[in-house]
Formats: sequence, C-alpha cells, structure tokens
Amino acid sequence: MTLRIEDFEEWLRNRGYDRMMGEQNLKAFLSLGFAPLLFSNSNLLISFLLSHFAVGGEREKMRFEIAKRIRSISASREEIKIELND
Repeated sequence: MTLRIEDFEEWLRNRGYDRMMGEQNLKAFLSLGFAPLLFSNSNLLISFLLSHFAVGGEREKMRFEIAKRIRSISASREEIKIELND
C-alpha cells in the first residue's frame, strides 16, 4: 500500500480538520511530512492508515493485528509505503 501526503490532506479535510485546525496550522502540520509524523506516533496518521486498511473493531486490537503482519514500512515527507505479509 502506498499513500501520498495529498491523500492524507484530503482525508483530513473530509473530516473537517481544516476548519478545526485552521488552514495555516493544517498546512504546517502537513509540511512535516509522513516520516516525522510516523516517528512521533501521530494519532491522526494512525487513524488515516487504519482507515485505508478498512478494518473495524476495537482500535488497539486492530493495531496489534495489523502490526503483526507488517513486513516493511518506509516513509518520506511525501509518501508512505507499507508492505504486509500474506
């Protein structure tokens, strides 16, 4: 799965974060990029990723189940790639 920062921005805007954070703060947040947000364990980034895995259920359990299947993660400012084991 490969996701781009534009996908994350659209996801945030669809949920009203541009209004809650303000446009300037949203742009500053996104300018950090995926790598720092992943390193800082951003709840918004984790929610975005979980929504793309299309999983339901209790959040912590789902995070653990997905984590067990991760083969690799690479993140840059503009893109995040996650490979899962079959």
